[in-house]
Amino acid sequence: MDRFEDGEVTMGGAPFNLTFQLHQLLMLSGYGEAVMVSRVGSDAWGQHILKRIQDARMSAEFVQIDPVRATGSANVFAHNGGAGFEIVPHVAWDAIERTDALQQLARRCDAVVFGSLAQRSEPSRETIQSFVAQVNGPRLYDVNLRRNTTDGVAGYSVEIIERCLELATILKMNDTELEEVASMLAVKSDLSPGEERIWSLVAALCGKYKLDMVAITRGERGALLMRGGERLRLADSSLPQDQVHPVGAGDAFSAGLLFGVVAGWDLSRCSELAETLSSWVVTHTSATPVFTPEIAERIQGILAKTQAELLAGAR
Repeated sequence: MDRFEDGEVTMGGAPFNLTFQLHQLLMLSGYGEAVMVSRVGSDAWGQHILKRIQDARMSAEFVQIDPVRATGSANVFAHNGGAGFEIVPHVAWDAIERTDALQQLARRCDAVVFGSLAQRSEPSRETIQSFVAQVNGPRLYDVNLRRNTTDGVAGYSVEIIERCLELATILKMNDTELEEVASMLAVKSDLSPGEERIWSLVAALCGKYKLDMVAITRGERGALLMRGGERLRLADSSLPQDQVHPVGAGDAFSAGLLFGVVAGWDLSRCSELAETLSSWVVTHTSATPVFTPEIAERIQGILAKTQAELLAGAR
């Protein structure tokens, strides 16, 4: 649960934000479903989360219930023009258990998204890495380096990041995270700060870890994507910054990107869907707004246009 400064409490966490938006895309298109794997406490907030998942027409089958640990929570506040976090440790999602049902799910998945933070504890780390290794499809590592703003405690390590990159086929992070990851892994560039330096670091990571695609989000400065030898720069945001709510924007971007990859789209169409969805999410305080008729119509337009292009190319 995300607790905001104004007293609002909403469901959050990068994996759920992403899964929620991806599930909406899949329901809208009729392609399939997105399934959340996590763990909540046997408390009121845990019951709230399970109900919210079911209300969203998502399966709660793989959200485990911990009899001892509390449901995870984070305090979210404004910090230096962005979002600051204080993420409570030793909670239910730190102890996700590896089960036969999870192993079977991994083998059925067409794709998987995973991050760093839930791997801060050994039980969840072993479960997540085992699950990801069994998925025969795109494996998107959404880095999300989380360091408590209040005490500086990091929810990641060099070993975790390197293992995740070895498992991943797609890497997504922001430009600040790119610099930190590159420094941690001794990936270097002699270029001065700027876009060319980003491209060189991305190319180095692709070569070292055999990644199929890398996406670097840059807030109001758009995003940079590399897939094979193709580069794509997304335009700067035109939204007034005082109307932007950044929490969940990157998660929505990842959801749109992965949807396009699994559907077999080219890079420009993947990025169009990712940008459309993230630009809509930042206009909401919640990181998990329900699709309105307006955004659904825009997305369906992208789906129809892309499907027509795929059919034309197949002729």
